[in-house]
Order: sequence, then C-alpha cells, then structure tokens
Amino acid sequence: MKTVYKVLLSSLVLLSFSSIAAKDLHNKLIIQAIPSSEGTVVIEGQPKYEKTFNVVVYSVIDQPIELTGDVGCYKAFNEKGKEFDGRLVHAELLGILKDSPKAGEATFVSDDESVYNAKFVKWSSQC
Repeated sequence: MKTVYKVLLSSLVLLSFSSIAAKDLHNKLIIQAIPSSEGTVVIEGQPKYEKTFNVVVYSVIDQPIELTGDVGCYKAFNEKGKEFDGRLVHAELLGILKDSPKAGEATFVSDDESVYNAKFVKWSSQC
C-alpha cells in the first residue's frame, strides 16, 4: 500500500510540475516571426484567410524545452492581442529545443481577413 501511495504522490507532483512548466514556457523562449505570405484556403467547404510566417525559436535557458502539442502550440496575434490558431507548423519547429534554434514555417487561419494584421507569434498553453 505504501508503494502505491508513493507512486501516486510522485505522479501528482510530476503532473503539477509539468503543467506549471507548460504555463510559463513562453517566458523561456524568444520567437522571431517574419511574415512570408498571405492567402486563402478552403477547409471542408469553408473559406478561410491565412498568413504564413518564417519562425525561428530560441531558448533562453540551459535545459532542453519540449515543444509539442502536449504542452502547447504556436499562435499568431496582432497588436491588440487578438489571437489566431495555427493550421500548419513545420515539424522542425516542434520537438526538443536545446542548444541551437529551431526554424520553419507556421501558418495561421481566421474566418475573416483580420489574420492579415497578425504581426507576432508566441507559444501558448491555451490551445
């Protein structure tokens, strides 16, 4: 019984640490985003507006950082804080971020052309 209790307690501590780390992960990253294209796409018959950025992600800490859908996602946003969901993210921008930066493209979509005003890309735990 003590072993089960220890395993459960360890799991809860690890789980709470992981969610804390995921929430403040954006404070450990520098994300450079350069707009590369604007366009449209039709997804399941629904027209969408899209904007693509060339993205470079740097770590500001010495430990490896996990950039996966389990801990967050990339989001574009404009100067007023309106956020746009990602549609496509190059695999190079995901995985373990260590000593060298990761680079690739990320595309974001919206139901209206407001996505064209997006200027920034961030890592968010709110996906």
